[in-house]
Order: sequence, then C-alpha cells, then structure tokens
Amino acid sequence: MAADDADELVVFQDVRVFGSTPSALLCQIGEKRVWLPRGHITGKLWCTGDRGKLLIRRWVARDRRLIDPHAADAVPSLALSNSRPGVPRPLHLVRGDRETYRAS
Repeated sequence: MAADDADELVVFQDVRVFGSTPSALLCQIGEKRVWLPRGHITGKLWCTGDRGKLLIRRWVARDRRLIDPHAADAVPSLALSNSRPGVPRPLHLVRGDRETYRAS
C-alpha cells in the first residue's frame, strides 16, 4: 500500500447517526458505534437520526477497526472501496412540469 492510500476514501452504506458534536459524529456502522471526526468524513449525514452513505478516510476506518487494519486492500462487505470505479449507471431525468401518464 502506498503512503498516500491512507487518505483514500472508503464508502460505507446504511450508516446511522446516533449523536453529533460540532467536531464529530457518533455513527453505527454494521455492529459498531464509533465517533468519527467530521474533518475525515464526507457525505450528507449531519445530525442525530440521519441515515445513509458515508465516505471515511481509509486510515480512520482502519483506526476504528471498521476495515481490516493489517490487510493491504481487504475491505469487509459493509464497506465498498471507491478506489476502483464501477460501471457508470444511466441517469434518469424526471420532469416536474409534465403530467404523469397512467395506463388504464
């Protein structure tokens, strides 16, 4: 693992926020509840009760034992690495100015 891989982001799905302070979030990821510093996470989770996807710096995820701290690239099923881009999904536009067609 290169030295700069520690700052790479790891994606965690279905994260739930149980507490928050100006500098950190108390999150449940899988079976663990951990405090995560806001400066090392990215996503749309901001306060208690929020739930969704959270991106965490790899070194923080290792430090909190959310991923295997000894494996170079091993990431458990509750996390998805964003180091390998997946197949892009098509976008679907929804226009709000048109009536919805319903088949009868």
